Amino acid sequence: MNRKFQLVLDKINKTKTNRLLLILLGIWFIVNVIQTIFTDIIPDEAYYHFYSENLAWGYFDHPPLVSLMVKLSSSLFGGGFAIRFTTIVLQLFTLVLIWNTIDKKYHTQENLLVFFGIAASIVMFVVYGFITTPDSPLLFFTALFLFSYKRFLGNESLTNCLLLSVAMAGLVYSKYQGVLVIFFVILSNPKLLLNYRFLLSSAFALLLFSPHLLWQLDNDFPSFRYHTSGRAKPFKLRYFIEYLPNQAANFNPFTLAVALYIIFKIKAKDTFFKSLYFIVSGMILFFWISTYRGHSQPQWTIAASIPMILFVFCNAVDNHNIMKYLKRFVFPSIVILFIFRIIIACDTLPFKLEFYNQKRWVQEVEKIAGNRVVVFRDGYQRPSLYRFYSKKEATTVNSLFYRKNQYDMYGFNHQYSNRDLMIVTDKSDSLAIPYPLFGKDTLFVRFADKLVTGNDVHISHKVLHDNVVYSGDTLSIEVFVENKGETAILFKQNQEAATFKFVIAGKNEQKSLGVFPSYLPESLEPGESFSSSFSVLIPESFEIGSKKGQFAIKVPPFREGYNSKPFDFKIL
Repeated sequence: MNRKFQLVLDKINKTKTNRLLLILLGIWFIVNVIQTIFTDIIPDEAYYHFYSENLAWGYFDHPPLVSLMVKLSSSLFGGGFAIRFTTIVLQLFTLVLIWNTIDKKYHTQENLLVFFGIAASIVMFVVYGFITTPDSPLLFFTALFLFSYKRFLGNESLTNCLLLSVAMAGLVYSKYQGVLVIFFVILSNPKLLLNYRFLLSSAFALLLFSPHLLWQLDNDFPSFRYHTSGRAKPFKLRYFIEYLPNQAANFNPFTLAVALYIIFKIKAKDTFFKSLYFIVSGMILFFWISTYRGHSQPQWTIAASIPMILFVFCNAVDNHNIMKYLKRFVFPSIVILFIFRIIIACDTLPFKLEFYNQKRWVQEVEKIAGNRVVVFRDGYQRPSLYRFYSKKEATTVNSLFYRKNQYDMYGFNHQYSNRDLMIVTDKSDSLAIPYPLFGKDTLFVRFADKLVTGNDVHISHKVLHDNVVYSGDTLSIEVFVENKGETAILFKQNQEAATFKFVIAGKNEQKSLGVFPSYLPESLEPGESFSSSFSVLIPESFEIGSKKGQFAIKVPPFREGYNSKPFDFKIL
C-alpha cells in the first residue's frame, strides 16, 4: 500500500513538475519575443542574413548551420523575427535537453526553479537565446552532445551512438569551436579512443560533416586559413590581462565564481561530471592561452555554459552552502540582468551598443542613396545592415588593411561595374561630400556611375633573392601585371589615378609604401598586361626583422587591394 501510494505521489509530482516546466519555458519564450520586438538586430546578425540569401555548405567565416537557421526564420517572418525566431525556439529545446540530462531524482518543482535560476544568471547563455549567431546552434548541440554522451556511458546502443554522431556533427556545423567540446570530453576519458562504438560514431559524424569539408576543398579552405592565420595579431599584454574579467562578465562573476569553486574543491563524482569539469576549465584556459596571437572574444567560451549549468545545479541541490550562495548572490543578479535587457531595448545607456539605432541609421543612409547601389570600404557589417533593413543592394570593397569576407567570395562587384553607385568613404577622401546624420555622425560619400576597384588586377613577381633587404636600401622585383576584370584601370597623373603600393606587415606595424615602376602604361584595359620592375625604398625607420610583403594596386577611393600573393623576407 505504501509503495502504491508513493508511486501515485511520484506521478503527481512529475505531472506538476512538467506543467511548471512548460510554464517556465513559456515565460522564457515570451521574454525573448518581447526582446526581439523592441531590440534592433546587431550587424553580425545582418551578415548571417546575407549568408542565408545564398544557402551553401560553407561560408568564408563560419560553417553553414547559422544560415539555415536564418533561412527558416525568414521563410516564416519579417523584421527581427526573420533572423531570430529559430534561435528563440531552439533555446527552449536546449533548456529541455539540459534538464533531461540531469538525473530524474532531481526532477522536482523546487529544483526546477533552481535550474532555471542558474540558466538565467549566465549572461551569454541568455543573450544568445534571442540573438542569432553561430553561438546559438552551438549551445543547442553542446546540450545534445552532453545528453547523448551521458546516455552512451550508460548504454552503448545503436540509438545512442547515432545520437552522439548527430551531436558531434552539429557541433562543428555550428562553429569550429565545437571541436573543443569533443576534444575535452575525450581528454577527460581517454578510453573512448579504444571504444570502437565511439570511434564508429565519430567516423559517422565525420561523414555527416564531409559536405562542408568538400566545400572547403573546392574553395581553397578560406575558413580554415582565416581562423588559423588570418585572425592572428601581435601579442598585447592587455589581451592577456583583460581576458578573465571578460569571462567573468560573460558567465556572470557570481556564477563563474561558484563554478570555479566546485571545480577546484569538489571532486567529480563520476566520468560524466569529470567531462563537465574538463570542458569548462579547458575552454577557459585554451582561449586564455590563445590571447598570445590576438584578442580573444568573450563569447568564444560560450559552450562552457552548458556543463556549468549542469554541475552547478547538481552540486547546489546536494550542498546546502552552495545553495545558500546561489540564493544570496547568483539569483539576485538575475534582476540586474533583466534590467539591463530592458535598458538595451530602450536605448537609454550613455554609451552606444550594437543594438542601438541600426534601423534608423539605414533609413538615413537610404535617403541619401536613393535607388543607388551603396558600396562600403572595408567591412561586412554595414553593407549587411543596409541590405537587411532597406531591402536594397549593397556591397563592400575590402583591402589589405582589413580582411576578406563573404562578399569577396561572391564577387558581387562585377554586377555593379555599370550601375549608379554611392560609395561610402571617410573624411580623408577630399572628393567626398559630407552628410550629417542623427547625433554627431557624418556620412562621407561620393557618387559614381561605375565601380572600378582594381580587385581583378593580378600581380605576379619573381622570388626575392635571398629574401633579404637592408634598411634604407631599394628593393627591386620583376613583376607581371594583368587586368582580368571588365573595367579599365587608369594610371594618368592626377589625384584619382590608380597607383601601385607595397604593403609591409611586421610584428607590430603595417605600412603602405610607394612603388616606382620602370614601366607604367597610361591605362590597363580588360585583358591587357605588362611587365615591369617595381622598386621600393625601405625606410630606415622601419623596424628590422621578419616581414611579409605584398604588392597591391590602389584605385581611389578604395585602399590597397588583394592583388598579389604575400612573400616572406627580412629587413636587416
